[in-house]
Amino acid sequence: MNGAAARMKGIRWERAVANYYGTSTTRSLRPGVHDDGGDIAMPNSMLVECKDHGRWQVATWFDQIERKCGDEERPVLVLKRRQQPVAYGLVVMRVGDLWLPEL
Repeated sequence: MNGAAARMKGIRWERAVANYYGTSTTRSLRPGVHDDGGDIAMPNSMLVECKDHGRWQVATWFDQIERKCGDEERPVLVLKRRQQPVAYGLVVMRVGDLWLPEL
């Protein structure tokens, strides 16, 4: 897959995830504009990076989104699973950022 096709595949995945959560992507729609933020900024201080690749580089991608986060933001990586709906994508986050209600 060439660069433009791969980019469009990634953009479709970002939009699908954003739509699933009822929000929008942070991607600039202007050609040639590079953004250094995550793909989706969630209202609960999560900065989300979405990846749709055949070969996963989870540690590298997570390091990238972690560096993009501000002091109060939590990095989240959302991975596309082949031939699965958005709800079956995988989420990678730090254990310390996972909030669980008291039992």
